[in-house]
Amino acid sequence: MNIKIFGHVCIDRNISENSTFTGRGSPAVFIKKMFNQLPDCNVEIIASYGNDSVRYLDGINIYPKSPNAEKTLIYENISFKGLRSQKAFNRMEALPVPIDKWIENGTKVADIIFFAPILPNYPAEYYAKVASLCKHGALKVLLPQGYFRDFDSSDNVIIRDFNEGKEILSFIDIVIASEQDHPDMIHLAQGWVKNNNLISLITRGEKGALALTKHGKINLPAREVKIGDIVDSVGSGDIFSAGFAYRYKQTRDIKEAGRFANELARQCLFYPPDKMKIDLTKLI
Repeated sequence: MNIKIFGHVCIDRNISENSTFTGRGSPAVFIKKMFNQLPDCNVEIIASYGNDSVRYLDGINIYPKSPNAEKTLIYENISFKGLRSQKAFNRMEALPVPIDKWIENGTKVADIIFFAPILPNYPAEYYAKVASLCKHGALKVLLPQGYFRDFDSSDNVIIRDFNEGKEILSFIDIVIASEQDHPDMIHLAQGWVKNNNLISLITRGEKGALALTKHGKINLPAREVKIGDIVDSVGSGDIFSAGFAYRYKQTRDIKEAGRFANELARQCLFYPPDKMKIDLTKLI
């Protein structure tokens, strides 16, 4: 399975329930880590980065092959009992990578395309260009969390509206958002489904996820994990997204993809981000 991930990479500074971590981060990186542990997956991230993150990106298949920015985007995350606060730095350096022949050729053979921006700076025209290159049947997945983020004068992340959704979502097959991304996420997701030919999923932490289609709602429950047993929950939604897209591409079954994704995300709660691993025998 060939996977391309368009979006951002960053240096994460994480303070979570029972651990602290500084290293490579972003949904793109978490998604790639998961696909690295799933069979027969060839994954490439397409994102801008600077020299300051080269050591963190060691072993990551990323394009461009050398830094194309002065500095790398930095996200500082503080998580406690399912709640998270954030700051973001070096935002002006984290621009979309221009689409060249290398990207064009790779996109044409991709089975799954992820758009995973954590800043609202990917325009609709970028999606249109990528979608025009996709082969028939390629699954196009959007994690829109970056479009719900604005920034105050102290670099704190604050909520904004996904104003670009009307244009962007027409190029998407599956959109996966967290209930924490916006206070009215279910209503927004219902509108996405009503106005576009797509599946919308809302991740809900320990409650699992909710899938919305033109045929109605599908609850995708998760098995409970006690708060005291969680080592690190940062990236759980991204791990769910990777698992859902992978299994849905195989089966075209929302319930089965949700079961697989929830179990995948559950396993990763017991590890710090740089050491997480999965047991495939417990997933299939």
